[in-house]
Amino acid sequence: MIDVAEHHLETIKRILAECVGDCEVRAFGSRGNGEATKYSDLDLAIVGPGRLERRAKMLLREAFEESDLPFRVDVVDYDTVSEAFRAIIDHSYEVIQERTN
Repeated sequence: MIDVAEHHLETIKRILAECVGDCEVRAFGSRGNGEATKYSDLDLAIVGPGRLERRAKMLLREAFEESDLPFRVDVVDYDTVSEAFRAIIDHSYEVIQERTN
């Protein structure tokens, strides 16, 4: 289970549905594997049918910055990261939004 309060998870899911509703989203890193501290950020990998559009990245960044979440949310485009970084993500993640197509 992703290490965030339920009301924060609802906010995260709402933002994701609005900005990248057709993509799978994976939580990884300390909040994804249960090793988070109070100040840990949330790492999200967006897995889509191709590269994430620049506009979608911008909308995500703005929405998370303007939200009331008490931690930072870092978003990466799974399609554009290195194979080594994909291996880190693939090692331990939780899907928090399924791909719709």
